[in-house]
Amino acid sequence: MLKGGNIAASCAFLNALKLFGLGFSWGGFESLAIHFEPQLMGRAKLGQSYEGSLIRFYIGLEDPADLKADIEQALEVYRAAIG
Repeated sequence: MLKGGNIAASCAFLNALKLFGLGFSWGGFESLAIHFEPQLMGRAKLGQSYEGSLIRFYIGLEDPADLKADIEQALEVYRAAIG
């Protein structure tokens, strides 16, 4: 969950990812990320609330250390976007 931001900051985060493709997984081997709104998926009816943007990650076969580093650098972009 990306707290404290808005959709523009979430998009900045996603666009900053270098090793993750954008989109849903169809069973492939590559890592992917997508902005996810549980309210649109019926979760709001369960009484759950979220105070930020959710990013859904599909983890592929890339080196975990490389994926972590990619997420960290994208988080820096996100932090800059929210000020």
